This record gives sequence, structure tokens and C-alpha cells, in this order.
Amino acid sequence: MNPKILVAVLLNGLTLTAAGAADLVVTVKGVPDDRGYVVCGIFNSEKSFLNRSEAFASFRIKASKGDVGYSLRNVPPGKYAVGAFHDANNNGMLDADHSGQPTEVYGFSTGGHTSGPAAFADAAFEVGDQTKTISVELGY
Repeated sequence: MNPKILVAVLLNGLTLTAAGAADLVVTVKGVPDDRGYVVCGIFNSEKSFLNRSEAFASFRIKASKGDVGYSLRNVPPGKYAVGAFHDANNNGMLDADHSGQPTEVYGFSTGGHTSGPAAFADAAFEVGDQTKTISVELGY
């Protein structure tokens, strides 16, 4: 096959894959200090929600007091939910006391957080073909 044709076919395939996809901009608000990292998971189903190994995407970003953010490019249209926490001691887990109450701040998209983990339906939002900006407010 002609190399120029192969490149054109590959580029066309990449364009078709990204068609309809959008950027997702996530801002995590209320980081209490600059210790450790902010860990965030982006989930695309009830089944995978809050199971970090099954996240559609995840990021870990150096903590900075106030707000931190991340942009994910070419997200296919669909329903998503975000969970995040401030891993102040950098152990990769949301720490809790002996009664199970978190000792590090955490939050969910769409404010789906009162006490304990949110349900996927409460934290879910739609991504279409335009840039979607969401925020997650951290708290206890």
C-alpha cells in the first residue's frame, strides 16, 4: 500500500474517533493545604463508580491550597461522575478514623456529597460534543 494513502487513512480514522468528543475540565476546590496530592477519578458507569481500577480516567496532581484543575481531551459523549480526595499524606488512600469517618477531605461532581459517598446518579453529569466544565468541592 502506498505510504501516503496509509497515512491519510490513519489520520481519517483518528478524526472519526474524535468526532463528537469533547474536552472535560475538572476543578477541585477547597484543597486545605499543599501537602500530598489531589486524587481524582472520572467514572462512566454506576458499576465502576468509586472503583479506581475501573475509572474511565484518573489523575493525581500536586496539592495546592485552594483550587487545582485538570483537562481531559476527547471524552466521548455520555454520562460521567467524578470523585476526588486530598491525599495529604500521599499514601494513595482516603484515610478514615476508627469509626470509618474520613480524615481527609473528599467530594463529588454536581455537589453529590452530604455525608458518605455519593451515588453515581447523584454525582452524574452529561458530556456532549462541547467542552464541559465541572467542579468538585472538597469537604468532610
